[in-house]
Amino acid sequence: MPPKGKGTCKKKGNSEKIKNRAPNPTSDCINSHGKIICNILSRLPVKTLLQFRCVCKKWRSTISNSNFIITHFQHSSSLQRTNSSILIKTRHSDSESSYHALSLFDTLQSSIVELDNPFPYFIPHMYILGPCNGIMCFYQPPWGDVITLWNPSMRRSRMVKLSETKPLKGVHTFVSVGLAFEPQENDFLILRIFCVSPTIHDVPNHVEMCSMKSLGVKGFPIRWEKLKNEMVFYTLRYNCDTIIKGVPYWLAYINDIVLRQTLVRFDVGKMVLEKLPVPPVIREGDYKHYLANFEDSPGMFVLEKRVGFCIDVWIMDEEDGWSKKCNIGPLLGIDRILGCLWNGNIVAENYDNKLLVLFDPVTNSVKAGLEIDNAKKGSYMIFNYSESLHLVEGMLTVKRQDVLTHGLLRDCEEFMQLQ
Repeated sequence: MPPKGKGTCKKKGNSEKIKNRAPNPTSDCINSHGKIICNILSRLPVKTLLQFRCVCKKWRSTISNSNFIITHFQHSSSLQRTNSSILIKTRHSDSESSYHALSLFDTLQSSIVELDNPFPYFIPHMYILGPCNGIMCFYQPPWGDVITLWNPSMRRSRMVKLSETKPLKGVHTFVSVGLAFEPQENDFLILRIFCVSPTIHDVPNHVEMCSMKSLGVKGFPIRWEKLKNEMVFYTLRYNCDTIIKGVPYWLAYINDIVLRQTLVRFDVGKMVLEKLPVPPVIREGDYKHYLANFEDSPGMFVLEKRVGFCIDVWIMDEEDGWSKKCNIGPLLGIDRILGCLWNGNIVAENYDNKLLVLFDPVTNSVKAGLEIDNAKKGSYMIFNYSESLHLVEGMLTVKRQDVLTHGLLRDCEEFMQLQ
């Protein structure tokens, strides 16, 4: 039998080797200057942070931390005040195929990058809404199916299985999709509102919600939950009009003897839909009303089309209600207004099928004109976009799709449906 203590000599030797190992300067720097390092990292682009995850385990853990992700998104959003990134959706067609294209336009550098589309090419109708904390949502109208969540910065996406709820014939006309973010649980919520016909007064809208947190529970299927709702309203769009601080808003109509406009907002804390007033001067006739995110507050653009576009800009404050900010126009040479950026700048399409970014709407000054080759006129959709590290469980890297192959698949599918 060996003497006591002999068996521990080897372990002691290993311990001494570990102690004598050269220190990791990166880990030591993080430990001694943790807050400073995190503050610097939270202001870097997503592409750089994805590379920095390979520096060491500590950096990987820091960049993947939920609090760091939220802080990074706040810094990314603040950059939109001076350097807006615009996500552009267009539709293209040639002799072989017809497909949707996604591009990211950097207004500061006047550069545009084409992105790989996560939505199946063989599905002809693609709608998109967002962003909500950096996440975009694709779906197919009119019933809001083939829902796909996508993070353009991370180049990752995943599809979400729908509930088995069926629309009521003669009652429901289509589904309007919404996307929300619940900050307490860091959870993304998908909403489906079954919209009723304007002639119906006594059947509340069926509303259901899916929590993305449920996707991370192994062994449990995606669960859609019916939400309590007593309102009856009608909306003109297949998705919410805008998302402000993770809260979706709809411009809707309520039938009180006559149709009148109202705002419908999803209260993330109470998990219910609620009504809000519209600006006091909402006019019918040759006017269009556009609901937008104006500096993180609900903004309403009341458009009157005469020789050019004349726009009344209204802003809603939670305490003081609606107030008129300014009047713009007439804007000449404009075919249609596409939306506005978070800083209030207007993006429009002119008669030559170009995007015009109007950075000073008061003086009608144009900073940039952009044209995307072979884009169908009237197919432009624009979205403010801030980079984000947010991910949903099960997201996979988006791969480039073969447009020609999917075009053939779509043709085969249509042929089989005709048989």
